[in-house]
Amino acid sequence: MKKIIALGIALTLAGCISLNPPEWTPVTSEREKEYQPYFEKGKETLSGQAFMVQMGGNAVKAAGMEVTLDPATSIGNEWWGKSGRQWAWRNATPPSQAFQKARRTTIADAEGRFKFANLPTGKYHVRSAVTWFAGDVVQGGLVGRTVEIESGVPMEVVLNRFYE
Repeated sequence: MKKIIALGIALTLAGCISLNPPEWTPVTSEREKEYQPYFEKGKETLSGQAFMVQMGGNAVKAAGMEVTLDPATSIGNEWWGKSGRQWAWRNATPPSQAFQKARRTTIADAEGRFKFANLPTGKYHVRSAVTWFAGDVVQGGLVGRTVEIESGVPMEVVLNRFYE
């Protein structure tokens, strides 16, 4: 019973969460073309650290967790709003071949640090999960933000909650 109550509280704190899988806007060739600049090899770098702070003040790092980087196209923005920010649908992706091809992933190191290199300039969604156990209950969630990579400006971000 305590686990069910804890889950209910966690879902309430997480905000509005859809219990139904996302419904995607149809993918068109025009929307897929938005990904073309992101298929190019660039010269830019995005690095950062992902973690969450527990109520007691301890930092839990995203050690060993996958970090995703997705272009903020119309398809990517829809994904971000419908599943990229929601724990329940964190693994759902739109039916877009370009989305899948453009997605970059890496694994955070023991300190929750990550790096993406050879990026073209543009706008991206970067996120990771940070979880821990309290007894046998999983706690934590997703952290992420939208970033704009500019030419010649190395970017470093902190992911410790969701940012707009």
